[in-house]
Amino acid sequence: MKVNFRVIIAVLLAITVNPNLVTAASKQDVYLKPFILAQYVTAVDLDSYSKKIRKNLVNGGFQVVGEYSPYPKSKIYAVTHSQLKKIAAKTPYGGFGAVLKVSLIKTDKGIQLSYNNPAYIGLAYNMGSQLESIQSALKKSIGFKQEFGGGIGIKTEDLPSYNYTMGLEGFDGFMELAEFRSFEQAKRKVQRGLVQGKYGIKQVYRVDIPGKKQVIFGMSMNADVKKQPFLNDEYVMGIIDHKTLKRLPHLPYEIMVNGNKVIAMHPHFRLAVNFPEMRMFGANSFGKLLDLPFAYEEYFIKTVGGQWPPPNQDW
Repeated sequence: MKVNFRVIIAVLLAITVNPNLVTAASKQDVYLKPFILAQYVTAVDLDSYSKKIRKNLVNGGFQVVGEYSPYPKSKIYAVTHSQLKKIAAKTPYGGFGAVLKVSLIKTDKGIQLSYNNPAYIGLAYNMGSQLESIQSALKKSIGFKQEFGGGIGIKTEDLPSYNYTMGLEGFDGFMELAEFRSFEQAKRKVQRGLVQGKYGIKQVYRVDIPGKKQVIFGMSMNADVKKQPFLNDEYVMGIIDHKTLKRLPHLPYEIMVNGNKVIAMHPHFRLAVNFPEMRMFGANSFGKLLDLPFAYEEYFIKTVGGQWPPPNQDW
């Protein structure tokens, strides 16, 4: 179901506190945060240190399926694992969690090494698992200091049905981008569009989910900020990723070929699940990104060869 972000503004203005935030956690509740800080190191070179981390990941059983540097002094490794792909194949849309991101970013305090919290992803993406084996492998390969992001976090029981606030999409409120005659045609169309990169949207990685007609693509977005600011990862992250510990593993954004259809997680979910404590309005808020879902939908559809404007919709 399509939801117009701007239609609910009047309702949201009446909400002074994000309903997903609480001031104290009861002792019996378990909360998870979306990211893990693995290490913070100083007096090292980003290039040499990133190569060391890549080697450690590979030695730990991970496959590096893509690399991306969205802005200077940054590096993202998109990684998967044979066990992770097996778990992803067990649920209808588990492929969205088949790739985790490990990031390095140089700050004034040193190099921050972080990654997606596997337990958080496993629950939020309805994978039916907290991905304990993957979390253990990452911890052994590159370290673990603390979880971070999202205030006190989100309760484990709430993550599978998480949404930012009433009326907005959850995990399965997908944007439907295109439908083709077959799975093979859908894959070709997506691959061709990402190779062409007409709108500054290009492929970072591709992972085929074993035993299913399902493929997940990670995309970089580097459009001209003056023409399409919301199709520029650096611009968007400059708004939302403003705290000391950087949430660079939020990138890159994914689209999925599922059978003969192409879908993407809705930005109302995909951004909010990684920044659940962010306010709706004010500085560094989602209010600065009101038109982002419309830009994503239009240009994702155009990139994969879908129909724009969509049929039977009033645009």
